[in-house]
Amino acid sequence: MHRLRCGVIYTNAFADYLSAMEQSAPREARKILAVEYLRCSTGEGAGKAWWKIEWVPEHRAPEECRFKIGDIPVCLSRQSQRGLKHRCIDWRDGQVVIRS
Repeated sequence: MHRLRCGVIYTNAFADYLSAMEQSAPREARKILAVEYLRCSTGEGAGKAWWKIEWVPEHRAPEECRFKIGDIPVCLSRQSQRGLKHRCIDWRDGQVVIRS
């Protein structure tokens, strides 16, 4: 397991997943992978979480939100950094898993 400077933890399996994703769909020029994580804290959806990964233009990724997971440059929005702080992003059984 590895920890980013923002407190997000990730496993080697997740880093390998991102690497495989990049190799299967090579990075377009001037784009970066954006990892978004949202967790509902109130209302009907309380406790439910959603995540997505997509390619975004580098100019939309502020420097303070850029990290490297393995060898892959990624962007984690401030909201995602807060939601994932002290949590672990893992890749298990063909899906992304967020563990506390």
